[in-house]
Amino acid sequence: WVGEAATITGSNPTYDNINLIAKKLAALTVMSSEVNEDSALSIADQLAFEMAYGFALAEDQAGFNGDGTSTYGGITGVAPKLKGLSGTIANIAGLQVATGTGYATSYGSTVLADFNAVVGLLPQYADPGAAWYVHKSYFHNVMQKLELAAGGVTANEISSGDRRPRPLFLGYPVNFVQVMPRIPAVSQVCALFGDLAMAATMGDRRTRTMFTDPYSLSNKDQILVRCTERIDINIHDVGNASATAADRVPGPIVGLITASS
Repeated sequence: WVGEAATITGSNPTYDNINLIAKKLAALTVMSSEVNEDSALSIADQLAFEMAYGFALAEDQAGFNGDGTSTYGGITGVAPKLKGLSGTIANIAGLQVATGTGYATSYGSTVLADFNAVVGLLPQYADPGAAWYVHKSYFHNVMQKLELAAGGVTANEISSGDRRPRPLFLGYPVNFVQVMPRIPAVSQVCALFGDLAMAATMGDRRTRTMFTDPYSLSNKDQILVRCTERIDINIHDVGNASATAADRVPGPIVGLITASS
């Protein structure tokens, strides 16, 4: 606040530096010239699809579950990043511990209030772009099951199901991420919620690039097909952890974690 004709104090925004270091994903296969010539389908198109699908799977595995090792291209994913904030889960601002116990074998202790609490953790600035990120099996066996058990569901809604492009849960879209957990386990981040675009940055130096080499194996009349891309994923904002509740600040992505027993 300033008074009339008073001098306005200058201020400047501050920014974090987000570093992306391109890592290479690659796939290589061999086909005979006869397969290439005689197939009713375009084998090259089919290989391009399969390799692209494999790359997308590797990206999801790294972005959600990566532990920073070479298995994931040195990338640490969202769930490990959240858990890695503290050895004491209760101190992590962005994690809500699910109700009950028995998570080694069942998600049965989870209640609707657990998901309400996860939504309550998310800062308001991340709400406009917020969505759920869960395995399809987890959604139907846990989240949707709780919805239906709450009552007030007509027979038509039960028979037709929720077949919109993306189902909704507590008013927010649900994104199916097939590398997220579907089998119960203790201390497991089983659901994520928030604006992933605010929490993470993904960049590519080289998009998926196909190369066909008919020469290297020409003595066998075979064709090499290679696909590569260079990308990186940086999960840079998952909030903080503190033993003091008042100092805990969740980031734009939060999650539900099962109890340790």
